[in-house]
Amino acid sequence: MKSLSDSQLLHYISQDNVMAFEVLFERHWDKLYRIALSRVQDTDDAQDILQEVFISIWNRRNSIIIKTSLEGYLIGALKFAVITHLRSQKVKQDQLTEAIQRMNIMENAIHDLSDYFLLEKTLEDAINSMPLMLKQVYLLRSDNLSVKEIADKLGLADQTVKNYIAEVLRRLRIVISRKYPEEYLGIIAAIYALIN
Repeated sequence: MKSLSDSQLLHYISQDNVMAFEVLFERHWDKLYRIALSRVQDTDDAQDILQEVFISIWNRRNSIIIKTSLEGYLIGALKFAVITHLRSQKVKQDQLTEAIQRMNIMENAIHDLSDYFLLEKTLEDAINSMPLMLKQVYLLRSDNLSVKEIADKLGLADQTVKNYIAEVLRRLRIVISRKYPEEYLGIIAAIYALIN
């Protein structure tokens, strides 16, 4: 098998030959790994990305059509996988930054830890007293799901989810304005940042 060309190996792979796939994997792994590592600067990430590329080839083995050289195709697939990975990392970083900003807003609104726990209890009671669908939308939105993701998960229209979020905010504004009239604006800003 090791003496076969890439195109011959691909032919065998398309017929579900695992040994041909392993030869192909070993033949191209080192070079592709070095390319991936130079892009992402992390050995685990480089290995994960490269494994995804090879898994994709195996999963599409019966329908894959390569018009260039296999090495050129693999390098192109690897570059695309690296870009996807880097975008994903940026999204994670953006979510972390947003979470820190939300915590800072809440911290500025409530200075004393005991007040913070009272506020948490007030919000928890207010949410628990809401109808189930409002509560679910609030909790999913608090977990950073988008309106579209919540709509898909609950089988609702996007606009319905937006309406539910607006209703949750309206109800929380009433509760907070009654219980915390002095810190009202800061707390509402924090809640708004959390779920809107």
